[in-house]
Formats: sequence, structure tokens, C-alpha cells
Amino acid sequence: MAQPNPQDDFAKLSADLATLRGDVAKLTETLTALARSEGSAAADAITGRIRSGAARAEAAASGLAEEGYAALQEARTRAQALSGDLGATIERNPYGSVLAALGVGFLFGLLSRGK
Repeated sequence: MAQPNPQDDFAKLSADLATLRGDVAKLTETLTALARSEGSAAADAITGRIRSGAARAEAAASGLAEEGYAALQEARTRAQALSGDLGATIERNPYGSVLAALGVGFLFGLLSRGK
């Protein structure tokens, strides 16, 4: 049997460690590149979703604004029609309109009076 030589064993161990260090360095580079690639892809996906959500929110807000404007126009038209109808009624029956206004004023006075 041959005697183990500590210097040869140490040299082999040093060579193995150097190889291991090189492998770890390559692995680190590969993982870093992979992380950058995946991070970029994830950032792109998130950016796309944010843009899509913003576009949907903008479309919804635009639709609501259009609906609100249409409702305002309709309310304005109805108010003008009601005003015209009220004016015509007052012109046809001025005494009855004055008496109705007095009655409404009297009721408001009674309701607002404290006990």
C-alpha cells in the first residue's frame, strides 16, 4: 500500500476548490442574467397591465361623462318645458295662481313657526 502524500492531496483539493469557485462564478452570472431577464419580463407585463387598466378606466370615465352630459341636457329641457307650462298656467289663471302662492306661503309659515 502506498502512503498518502499530504502535499498531493492538498494540491488536488486546491485544484478542486479552484474548479468549484469557477463553477460558482458561472452559476452566479447565469442566475443574475436570468433574474434580469425575468425581472424585465415581469416589469413589461406589469406595465402592460397598468396601461390596459388605465385605458379601461379612461374609457369608463369618458362614458360616464357623456351620460352625465346627456342627463344634464335632458334635465335642462324638462325644466324649460315645466317653466313654460307654469308660465302658461299663470297667464290663464292669474288669480288662482296668486291664491295658490299665498296658501303655500301660509303653510310654510305655519310649519316653520316654533311651538
